[in-house]
Amino acid sequence: MAGALMGRGARADVYSIDGRACKVFHAGTGISSVFREAYIGALAAEAGLPVPAVYGVADVEGCPAIQMESVPGKTLHELLEQEPAWWEEAMGILARLQAEIHQAPVPLPFALADWLRGRIEGGNVLEESQKSRLFALLAGLLQGNALCHGDFYGGNVLTDGARHTVIDWANATAGHPDADACRTYMIYLLHMPLLAEGYLKAYCAQTGRQGEEILRWLPVLAGARLSEGFEEEQETLMGLIKESLKP
Repeated sequence: MAGALMGRGARADVYSIDGRACKVFHAGTGISSVFREAYIGALAAEAGLPVPAVYGVADVEGCPAIQMESVPGKTLHELLEQEPAWWEEAMGILARLQAEIHQAPVPLPFALADWLRGRIEGGNVLEESQKSRLFALLAGLLQGNALCHGDFYGGNVLTDGARHTVIDWANATAGHPDADACRTYMIYLLHMPLLAEGYLKAYCAQTGRQGEEILRWLPVLAGARLSEGFEEEQETLMGLIKESLKP
């Protein structure tokens, strides 16, 4: 691949090509999902959110790619690995950024509730009775039309010390902010559990939301996460679901 490798991901790798960041998707990626991500990123940029500018979709050596602004810096998680004592400030930065995203006037035609139902229905780990009960829980939760990033955590925030930039908008939908905040909490609970409560506290302090209301989304989000196929997470996710479904 022409250009210097900037980063690797599950669905795509990012290269520096002609001064731009090119997110080159792996073979077999549906072209509609590439245009969807580019579209959402462009809308977020037009709304004034701190995101890379999107220049277009291109073919790079036979693979679809999104051409974007090249943003300098490291992820918040990389900085935390270097300075663990910085965690409280980092969680505050995340909370402020996520609250800004949720307040942005970015109308999306992709509903979070539909995305969650599709993920739960398409999974092969849960029993049908468990899926039905999760659908009932989802139906009882407040819906919304706020911009939800869908995979917001420190690994998707680049910073150079002065500017913080949110990347990777592939899972963005319109939904309730509590659900998006709960997804972030869940990611930390799964992979950096010592930060989970700190993040939740920072987000609630920033927004005035209640932690109990945010965590009502946890079993539904856990059910959807199962379909993503991370085997190392399955035991914890099933524990969260079973605990919530107790009679």
